[in-house]
Order: sequence, then structure tokens, then C-alpha cells
Amino acid sequence: MAKFCTTPRAAGAPRWAAAKVGTVVEWVVRQEYCFNKGGCNPYQRGGSGTDFFDEQSDTTRCRFLASFLATRQQLDPVDEGFISGACEQRKKPVDPNDDENERFAVPDIITHEPGVRMEFYEIKPNSAEGREAARAKVETFLSLVDFLAVDRPGFEKYRKGTLFDPDRAITFYQRNYLGIVPCKASLHYRRATESEIAQGVIVYEICVEVDGELLEAFAKAIIVSAIIAALAALAAAAAVVFGGGVLGPAVLAFDSPLGGSVGPDGGNDPQDVRYVQALVNDWRAVTGGSLIAIDGSFGEETAGALSDFQSAAGLEDTAGNLTPGDATETELESTHLNNLMAAADLSEFQVEGLGDIVFGEDPDGVDPELEEEQDLQTAFNAFVQQYLQDLRDVV
Repeated sequence: MAKFCTTPRAAGAPRWAAAKVGTVVEWVVRQEYCFNKGGCNPYQRGGSGTDFFDEQSDTTRCRFLASFLATRQQLDPVDEGFISGACEQRKKPVDPNDDENERFAVPDIITHEPGVRMEFYEIKPNSAEGREAARAKVETFLSLVDFLAVDRPGFEKYRKGTLFDPDRAITFYQRNYLGIVPCKASLHYRRATESEIAQGVIVYEICVEVDGELLEAFAKAIIVSAIIAALAALAAAAAVVFGGGVLGPAVLAFDSPLGGSVGPDGGNDPQDVRYVQALVNDWRAVTGGSLIAIDGSFGEETAGALSDFQSAAGLEDTAGNLTPGDATETELESTHLNNLMAAADLSEFQVEGLGDIVFGEDPDGVDPELEEEQDLQTAFNAFVQQYLQDLRDVV
């Protein structure tokens, strides 16, 4: 088995999906952080918690940070307003190289325990751009801390975090991809050791392990399929938000990635035939059938396998024919998507409540210039369609 690791964006996930993966990572890192320090006392506005986590609250991130600092540092309302305003002024335009499209100079984790732990951490994708964004964000927060400490004698400074030093990989997706590629995908996060950032930053990536000969061809497609599966599982768990079942294949609607017909009398473009053969193999592997060759040549073996699938699916046409967008293609693709979604196992993420965090309304709102799609189902459909198109082109 060979390993390939990259960020969600580099694998081909759209920005909105990469941002939701980032939210999942923040959640998972938070669990380990609290376990590592022997428990956390999360801050909520109006409370006395000592641990700040940059995730959705009842107000914007900048106001949440200002409230935390004002409460813990015993600052007056004028200071709180200044912190919130200074934070808001740090909003930046969309950066196409920033996987999470981060716009706020708010650390992901801050602990305020004078004499014990006064540190903060930022969590970013493990890419050159992600690390640079983390470095800039850390320095921005330190500048705010230094400014506040100048004429406020009781102000306790925060330092770039060093006490929390994770290096963990969590497998969340495992299957025989397309029936021929034994694989598993894992979330890997660690404290950054790169010289340009050194401290206070945790970086993450998605790693896939597959047969070495097939790694280069399928690694990114497997990572994207794992992200699709994980997001669908989390959306289904967010019953209060979506009523369950959203983002499943039953509601998908998109154009066919096929260039033409496949079958005994079809155009049988080799790339189209390979795509159909791969999807048929994905079905046969799950149902215990023998695999067929993925060679781009439509012959009796492929026709028989496709006919078997049509019969098992209860389709009217069982002669091994397929045209772009017809019932056979739709059923093949839905079966593939159902299979990959069934391969997601998020149990190690401690997912209770995570779906609502990932898909809940963001108090900061959404800047329409920063998102590809505003409707989640439309965005998810476009993501899946691009995945299927890429699969057709690479298989």
C-alpha cells in the first residue's frame, strides 16, 4: 500500500466543501485538545469559561472573541468594542489559495489559565498557502494582544501554543474502490513544524492508501469520494436542520458525464466504456459478483454484466444498452454513490451534534461573492457531478 496526502481543495473539492471539512477538523482537534489538557471549560457569552473555540455561537466570530477577551481580561465595554471593531477591520477579500476562505483574525483555540496555560492555536490545511494564511493570522492576533497589553497593566498575554502536540490519523472511509482498488482515507492532523510558522499552528490533510500502481490515477478521486461520503453522513445526522436524508443520491439531478451511448449498437467511445465497466464492477464487488476487465472495449463480457445489473435493478431494458442520462446510467451512478456513502465511518469523530455545527446557520452570514453556490443541495449536486465527470475522465 502506498500513501498520498493532500488538502481537500488540492484534491478537487470546491471551496464550500473544503470549508466544511475544516469545521470537522476543528471539532475533532477540540476533542483531543480537551482530553490532552484534562478537560475544558468552554466559554459562552455571559459565562466564565476559560477555553475559547472558534465555532458557531450566537454572535459573530469577532464579537465572540471580543466578549471572551473582555470577560477573561476584565476589560471595559469600550475595550470590547475596540477589539470587535479591530477584528472586523481585518476582514479580507476572498483568497483563491486559501482552502477555507478564512476572513477573520480569530484563533481557533485559546486557553486562559494564568500561570498554567495562556496559549492559542490556529488550524489550517497543510498546504503552502494554508500555512502562510495561518502564519499571518497568528501574527495578527499577537499584534492585537501586544497592543492591548501596552496600557492595560493587568492584561495577561497569550503565546503561540506549544503544550498541545498532536500527530493523529483517523480512518473514516474504507472500501474496494470501483471493486478493484482496496483503499482507505484518513484525516491526518499534527502540530506544524515548518520553520516559517513553528508554533501555534495545527495543520491537516486527507491521506489515502491504495495499491501503489493505482495510486497516482485514483488518489484524488478517492479523497473526493470520501469527502462526499462524509458530508452526506453528517447532513443525514443533522436531522434538526435538514430533516434527515438530504444530500443522498435519491435527490441528485445532474447531466451525464458520458459522451455517447454504450451497448451492442452504441458509439462505445473507449473512455465511456471504461466508465461504465468501472461502475458495473463497483456494483459486482459489493454484491459478490466476479469483476470484468476495464479495458474500454465493449464485448460480450461487458454486455452480460450490464444486462445483469439492469435485471437486478428492475429496469425495463435488460439488453445491455445505455444512453447518456437514461435509467441505466442513473441507476449505475446512484448505486456507486450509495456504495461510497455506505463506506463512511465517522464514529471516531464523536459526531453527536457535529452535523448541526457543520451545516447550521453561520452568524457571520455568507458573502455571495465568496461561495460557488448558495443552496446546499445545488452545491452538493454540482460537487458530485464534477466528481463523476472527473472519474469518467481518469478511469
